[in-house]
Amino acid sequence: KGQSLISYNSLFEKLLSDTVKNASDYKYFYNLAQLFFPIRDNHLTFYQIANFPSATDFPTFKGNLDSLKSVLTTKPLDSLEGIYHYDKYYSIGLFKVDKTEYIGVVLGTETTNWKKGQVAIHLYEYLPNYFKAIYAHPKFKNYILYPIERYTHHSLINSYFYSSFSEKIYSKKQSENDFPNLPKNIEDFSFKNIETGIQYLHIKHFSADRVKMQKSKEFYDSIKNLLTEPNLILDLRNNDGGANKVSKKFLKLIRQYNKNGQVYILVNNGTLSQGEIFTLQLKRLQNVKTLGQTTKGMLTYGSNYGKREKLPSQSFEVYITDMKGDKRLIPYENYGINPDIILLDTKDWIEQTIEIIRKK
Repeated sequence: KGQSLISYNSLFEKLLSDTVKNASDYKYFYNLAQLFFPIRDNHLTFYQIANFPSATDFPTFKGNLDSLKSVLTTKPLDSLEGIYHYDKYYSIGLFKVDKTEYIGVVLGTETTNWKKGQVAIHLYEYLPNYFKAIYAHPKFKNYILYPIERYTHHSLINSYFYSSFSEKIYSKKQSENDFPNLPKNIEDFSFKNIETGIQYLHIKHFSADRVKMQKSKEFYDSIKNLLTEPNLILDLRNNDGGANKVSKKFLKLIRQYNKNGQVYILVNNGTLSQGEIFTLQLKRLQNVKTLGQTTKGMLTYGSNYGKREKLPSQSFEVYITDMKGDKRLIPYENYGINPDIILLDTKDWIEQTIEIIRKK
């Protein structure tokens, strides 16, 4: 509305005058993607259809790769610029090309579908350390818009790609231990007594899928009378959300426990959607601390039906959200929820939390 609408229409006219005819050209995708940049709705996604033929003129860096690698090798570990690894498959040199723009080019590869010099990453910084990212999928090389990207723990922490070679993300450090994240094959729910005075509760999702919802209810019924120790570690890492009708029973349970107990909530960049809303609901209580890293920033809207629309070219697809947002959540969209205590990425997060509990 108002000035925002005027600015958006101005952007549209500017992009319209800068169109290219070839739908497989990177600039074609980039111009369309810019129309999504101003929209703060991170459930919405936009991507090139995976089986769309890759362009023969795939974006390629024209400079000297050896010189680029030499320069990037000297960049400090905490700098966004530098050399990143996508597991064992290839390495990327990420460097600044404009005031708010970075590109990442392939420096070395063990795969046949990437060539040295090809551009795999394009970052556009809209706030310090907050980026709109356009990635080429590591396996299929179709373009995908990632509306939230951040550089944390020496990694581009949202650069996970479905159906790819690896479950790893772009990282400067090739480490076997990924302490901020839980294993992807972990059980949906778990509860245990860690030691006298400390219990642990893990909730992976609040899915409204019929089978998962029944499993959630059975788990809740099995533990609802077991929260008896003075300290509870509630692990919401990689909680990918779901529905309020599923989370509300756990909210009631924690509220009841919180009258006499201290709650320590573990959150990370993979805590999103209803997982973030649940975290905010608990943060309103006394004796609650959040620990870990900033959450995803993907919580205001959502999708009931998983609707996807192809654009007229049949080359691109939009995943459309259809839930109305709560205006109280808008300040967290894009930015996430900052933890009360930031945990190190070099040590087990549960162990760090236990140490904090013991010291209180």
